[in-house]
Amino acid sequence: MCAYSEPSLYLRRPTHNEMRKTMLLCAVLLTVSLTAQEFGQRKGFRGIVAKKDKPTLLNEVEVSTSAAGDTYATAARTVTVLTAKEIQELPVNTINEVLEYVAGLDVRQRGPLDVQSDIGVRGGTFDQALVLVNGIRMNNMQTGHHNMNLPIPLAMIERIEILHGGASRVHGVGAMTGVINIVLKKAQTKLNGGYRTAVGAHGLQQHALNVGLKVGKWGALVGMQRDQSSGYVNNTDFESDRFTLALERDVTFLGFQGGLSLLYAENQKAFGAADYYTTTFPDQFEATTTTLFGTSLKLAKNKLSYALDLNYVGGTDRFELYRETPGQGGFDASYVAYQFDLNTTRFYRPATQDTAAAWYTGHNHHRTGAYTINERVTYEWNPLHTTTAGINLRYDDIRSNALGTIGIVDQTPIPGWPGSYTRYQDQLNISYFLEHRYTSGPMRVTAGVMLNQRQLGDENFVSAWSPGVDVAYKLGKVTTAYASADQSVRYPTYTDLYYARGNAFGSIDLQHESALNLEAGLRRGVDKNIRYNAALFHRRSANLIDWVTYPGNDTAYAQNITALNLTGLEVNFGYYASKRKDFVRSVVGSVLLMNGSSPEVDYSSLYALDYLAAKANVTVNNRLGKGLYLKWALTAQDRVGTYRDASTGNEVAYAPFVIADAKLYWAPIAGITRRQIPFQAFVNINNAFGTQYYDRGNVAQPGRWISTGFELRFR
Repeated sequence: MCAYSEPSLYLRRPTHNEMRKTMLLCAVLLTVSLTAQEFGQRKGFRGIVAKKDKPTLLNEVEVSTSAAGDTYATAARTVTVLTAKEIQELPVNTINEVLEYVAGLDVRQRGPLDVQSDIGVRGGTFDQALVLVNGIRMNNMQTGHHNMNLPIPLAMIERIEILHGGASRVHGVGAMTGVINIVLKKAQTKLNGGYRTAVGAHGLQQHALNVGLKVGKWGALVGMQRDQSSGYVNNTDFESDRFTLALERDVTFLGFQGGLSLLYAENQKAFGAADYYTTTFPDQFEATTTTLFGTSLKLAKNKLSYALDLNYVGGTDRFELYRETPGQGGFDASYVAYQFDLNTTRFYRPATQDTAAAWYTGHNHHRTGAYTINERVTYEWNPLHTTTAGINLRYDDIRSNALGTIGIVDQTPIPGWPGSYTRYQDQLNISYFLEHRYTSGPMRVTAGVMLNQRQLGDENFVSAWSPGVDVAYKLGKVTTAYASADQSVRYPTYTDLYYARGNAFGSIDLQHESALNLEAGLRRGVDKNIRYNAALFHRRSANLIDWVTYPGNDTAYAQNITALNLTGLEVNFGYYASKRKDFVRSVVGSVLLMNGSSPEVDYSSLYALDYLAAKANVTVNNRLGKGLYLKWALTAQDRVGTYRDASTGNEVAYAPFVIADAKLYWAPIAGITRRQIPFQAFVNINNAFGTQYYDRGNVAQPGRWISTGFELRFR
């Protein structure tokens, strides 16, 4: 395989009128998709998805929209499900690239290829979305910037479920604007696995391997993935390693049937963080680790079901405001990196003899741990009534030299670095859940409440309520009208509370933020050759937590701002060809339009007030013949809000933009060799026209990025 690199092409930014035309184009493409004939089986490259896997099965996929569980077809909420097959056909190499193709999600990258992404749902911030892996909470209480430090190889994902809108009633605090749940594959009775490799521009290398088998009652899956790049501009190099081991066992106990599962996963990542958090110090660097261990027991007998989850998620973070670490992925950092001078006790850069600020005496080190016990019981009284009750206990703590209270007695040395963790803080969250479902003919009503009690350190417990109700009415075999109202809540992170260095200051006085989420929609599940979902939603947020700057001052402060009301429309479409040989195999897309209102303010918002006013996406898969396919995509975004341009010091508005991606792949139906090994060779072209754009102010995103590789599976 070869790699090709081309510099960014800085095209003229489209005007707002041009953006409207682009949105209209996406809508037209989606509307055309509704003229197709009957639905037939979608074909992928042989063996990647079981032969019997059809889009119609999407209707029966279980989704976590209520405590008792729902299917995609019956859920009383807007839900997006991305299957393994859809992921494998997209022009992507990592998880965050997959999520870019969902209009309801705002993927704000500081670094591409899963280096660092902030994911928001329906105009919410990255701290307001809950991220789960097999139902295990991944949100990091140090900072939401680490929520997507996921230790899961892409090839091990069975599906990604996205719940649009607040869900604290079901998932607890943190699920303020939406939930992203990544569900892993299960072991099969025949040995199966795969290998993937890719290389590309900017020194990109990716290698992934996974294997699984189920023997008798026991099943096991193991996978690993490595990614690295020398960076698309100075100080954007990175290396990332992931490892996952999943074990499962069928269980029979006192007449109950079910399963026991164990999951261990870890991720180690190091990256140059040019301008990530501030343009005042461009030579930043960060290294993080994430460790996940979870065990889950699920049992059912007649009308009773029981679930118990015990989980641990830990992490470390080393942030260097003045980079000291050598280059990653082949990057030469000798002209960027600083060294510590023992004589002057100052950091200096040998290449230029620059000296760090006198107040900077060392890097930020953090170590976090979160321990969770989750227990739920569901009882079906009769076909009309089902009740679920549960409790969730979550304890987390942080040891740091920058975050938390000062003066801990048992100071712990920082592994591999001079100094100790000098600060500490912990908190306890106890959530009680109660939900009841009533079903009568085509109507289903689900009502429930979550009570959360939170204790920060030695402070008194603070309570927060999250009630909600969902109503679904079945209009036909696969068509459902639905409406919901939910109250959601989130508490500040340790960074929000305690950060105080450079030009950013948190506040210990921050209060929790809350939101009322209202939604009404109509969904047609997969039937024949089309599916669609359309929803109107409104969110009234109060006491929002945000970082703000004031005129003439670059310092950012964490504050509870007054309020933000968002009203929007979200539409999702899908068309799938009725015959395998059709030129247009599928057309899938989504459109999000939002309008917000908030009081006049005298500050600039870094997160809460620069939401997406519009986003549209369309992906088309064309069959070219002889096992050759082309998948191409258009994504258009228009963001409100401003940022302070580092070169001029002026406040500038975020410019709308359009991104084009494409994937050309060869996937012979019969596989390769006499053993018919499933195979795919591909070329990905991301940002094909080299559009210059910003997800976050002053952090320029990559231009055209080409990669190529192959993937094979065995079974």
